[in-house]
Amino acid sequence: MSDAMDTLKNILGDDAEDKIRNVMSSFSSGDEANDNSADYLLEMRDIVDRLSRSNSDPRSNLLLSLKPYMRDDRKKSIDSAVKLLNLTKLSKLFKM
Repeated sequence: MSDAMDTLKNILGDDAEDKIRNVMSSFSSGDEANDNSADYLLEMRDIVDRLSRSNSDPRSNLLLSLKPYMRDDRKKSIDSAVKLLNLTKLSKLFKM
């Protein structure tokens, strides 16, 4: 689940927490904004749930199993590659 949250924060950017706060504050602003925000949050929860369920990617598993045997610079490269693989999963979820 933390991988999915990290991926979501990477997509939202550096000010991810501010964006989430803005969505939460829109709950108190009005009925139409409240409905839109609720729908948005439900969609985001669904996407995060799907990401957390799909951790069985053999490519990621292979890279992560090799990681303890690599030099530090290679470990960073493996982390980047796994994040890219997670982003490809995320893009597939948005296509639905």
